[in-house]
Amino acid sequence: MSSPRTLFVVGLGRSGTTTIMDVLAAHPEIALGVERFKGLWGDLDRLGPELFARERFFDFEDGLTNLRPQDARRWRDHYARMAAKWDSVRYVGDKMTTVRIQKIWRRHPEARFVCIVRDIEQVAHSWHERARNADDPTWPDSHNARLAVERQNTGLDRIRSACRQRPDLVAVVEYSRFFGDPEGASLLRILDWLDLDPTPEITSAFDTTHAGYVSSIAHKARPLPPEDAEFIDQHADSGLWQDVTELAF
Repeated sequence: MSSPRTLFVVGLGRSGTTTIMDVLAAHPEIALGVERFKGLWGDLDRLGPELFARERFFDFEDGLTNLRPQDARRWRDHYARMAAKWDSVRYVGDKMTTVRIQKIWRRHPEARFVCIVRDIEQVAHSWHERARNADDPTWPDSHNARLAVERQNTGLDRIRSACRQRPDLVAVVEYSRFFGDPEGASLLRILDWLDLDPTPEITSAFDTTHAGYVSSIAHKARPLPPEDAEFIDQHADSGLWQDVTELAF
């Protein structure tokens, strides 16, 4: 069997990166980490192919992630599933909430990227809620609705540039379109792009996430303080959003 290709799932935090990672990683031929090498996001030249060798990938003593199997059952179960199929998959990779596609291509010139984007009002509301939650020490107070707008604009610009540079290596999905479609048309297009067949495992994972989207997310009210809503109206780049979502699968 030939060596697996590298696949990254990227998007702004609170844009659905974990959920789409869960769906894709349910496929028997895809194995993905959960921000496995977060500690290298500021120095991506160190994110080399050698880190995706089996022995290295599952050595969590490196201190490069805070989402370790020994810290939570969810991650323990996830990595157990990835390890069980690692030697027979066609894609290995990671999910990231930093959009640095061109920098990653320096070490992984043929890596593929699934980029998920989400409406800025939904993302900003999530950032606002977490920033003001005193019981959430993992989320900085500075990561508020206004910073979400800035990061969204930057991320969308990088995704658009990557699509123009290597359209064969970048796929874009839009959050509500992907999870809200009961037929999973966007997922099927992603699988076709990856040259993978739908399987019962990934179909089941998608059906579960779609049901959760319909019941808990699709109609959820997301009010923002008026000053933040005004800030979004003034500073969110709607033209850039349109450019990127027009590329979505």
